Amino acid sequence: MINSKNLLKDVLNGEYNDALISIYGEDKLYENKMRYEEALTVWGQIYGFDRECRIYSVPYSILLAGDGADIAIPTDKDFICVVSDYGANVSRIRCRDFLGEDNIDIYQHGPYGAETVFPIGVIRGVQQGFLAKGYRKVKGMDMYIDADTLPGFGLDEPAHLATAVAYIINDISFDGQLTDKELAEIVQYAMANHIMVDSYATDVHASLQGKCLTGDYTDADNEVLSEISVDMKDCGLYVVNIGATDVDIPEEEVDGRLDAFMAKFGKPIEELTEKEFYAILGGMEEVDKEAALFLMDYYTQENFGLIYADNAVDGMGSPSVETTVEVEKESLAGAWKWHTKPRGICWMALCCVADEAKEEFTAAMEKLYGENCIEKLGLAKKGAHRVID
Repeated sequence: MINSKNLLKDVLNGEYNDALISIYGEDKLYENKMRYEEALTVWGQIYGFDRECRIYSVPYSILLAGDGADIAIPTDKDFICVVSDYGANVSRIRCRDFLGEDNIDIYQHGPYGAETVFPIGVIRGVQQGFLAKGYRKVKGMDMYIDADTLPGFGLDEPAHLATAVAYIINDISFDGQLTDKELAEIVQYAMANHIMVDSYATDVHASLQGKCLTGDYTDADNEVLSEISVDMKDCGLYVVNIGATDVDIPEEEVDGRLDAFMAKFGKPIEELTEKEFYAILGGMEEVDKEAALFLMDYYTQENFGLIYADNAVDGMGSPSVETTVEVEKESLAGAWKWHTKPRGICWMALCCVADEAKEEFTAAMEKLYGENCIEKLGLAKKGAHRVID
């Protein structure tokens, strides 16, 4: 490893252009080079430019589940994490667009109820997952995460953060000796016990490997993972930067608001083609943006269903992991510092859009959320790996 000052200089001088092109493609070189420059600069300002560090990339994967084996599609949207061994039993974590710092003592086990909707819960859960599997020598880390998708809506996926942290701990503390299966089990442990949500395993494997996979867990102890060339059924994946939009509509208001908004379309949503829906949405003078997000997701899920049906194989999807650890009621003084965007506030929405509706979709989104609000996702070119050290 070399220090962050020299790494920053090398990135700016183009020493890592080929490495970045291999991950993001030549057309996305400039924007991602700026991401790495910013991440190294911020990390150095906080933890010291003379400190040695590494940079990791971990792609975001989309899980499709149904009646057969799971399907996971890794994308070219990723976390980048600048990391160094802290040399103590505490991990210090910061993240782009978040205020404050999490200080996570490896030997304060939790889970703590106050943390279940914050990234600190994910990171503590992963650390505890390693300890629960008997890997006791987890090192504390100084980590800066470039991730503007946490913990919003659509791309929040705490399993993605857990996958990144598990991969990095495995590399920093254990020289990569844990298998992908063990890392997937740690991610599921963290999600079940520290975030209190179901999670699955195939998308973890897809992020680690950078491959489209089916995961058959008919024999849960001997899962069968198969690489596939996924047929996207003439659909594209998009991220829409929608800004601060509160999607926590009170339950008693949901039906009324959706019905009132849907009435403006003149037909039930089941009778509107996707192209018609976005054309009408783009022509409206006033839009209930929260209701629009719910209806947009209807078409995304319909398209995901088509992709799943065309690519699914016989078998059984990944089973969820049961909670095994009792939640501590008290919070931790001094540890819970990360003043994050509250859960329920949208910043990005993931959309799966039929190619024939792309023009209407683009026009509607740019009218609602401004020019350049849309980012098209491609398939990952690489899985989780250490980019620079």
